[in-house]
Amino acid sequence: MFLNLSSYKNIMIVKALGILDIFIAVCFWVFGILNFLPERFILILGFILLVKGVIFVLGLSITSIIDIICGILIAIASEVAMPKFVVILISLFLLQKGIFSLLG
Repeated sequence: MFLNLSSYKNIMIVKALGILDIFIAVCFWVFGILNFLPERFILILGFILLVKGVIFVLGLSITSIIDIICGILIAIASEVAMPKFVVILISLFLLQKGIFSLLG
């Protein structure tokens, strides 16, 4: 049986991006609900999510479009107080997307 290294690389990239989604979700939740993390850190995380969405939007995936929207909202939340339900919705979306990436 031969190993297909390119498929393992793809699987590892998906899992790493899933971990990144979970990390951003938890950080944004802590920032939005507990006001614990610095605004600049959240701005950087929003920018990272925005770049990740733009890179993968070429595949015409709806989740990449939602990533772009979430990245913009997270970046805006670093300057403007977001309603708590928006923070929870964004965090839950990123959390479930990250978990599905890890399980898939």
